[in-house]
Amino acid sequence: MTQNSHVLELAIFTVKEGFEQQMPELRVVLREALKHFDGLIEYTGYCPAPQGRVFVDLAKWDSLESAHAVAQAFERGDARFAPYAHAIEAITFMGHFYPE
Repeated sequence: MTQNSHVLELAIFTVKEGFEQQMPELRVVLREALKHFDGLIEYTGYCPAPQGRVFVDLAKWDSLESAHAVAQAFERGDARFAPYAHAIEAITFMGHFYPE
């Protein structure tokens, strides 16, 4: 396993009812917040098909430490993440993975 190339972060979550249509705008805010942290290589948000309230965020980080720094800021209630966090009803899964 190559642990030095990158770390993939996967988050599966349900948004509160009524926030489904706001997710594109909220993800703009999220992307802006992520710019203030080191290590982000790529971020992609996924929407339910065709409809629903379960969304997926997939981020590629340069290290586990970088990924953890952002996750900790989110969990501590960093104001930059507040609009996005407010929309989330429940996190189904959050994990980090190394490529084989």
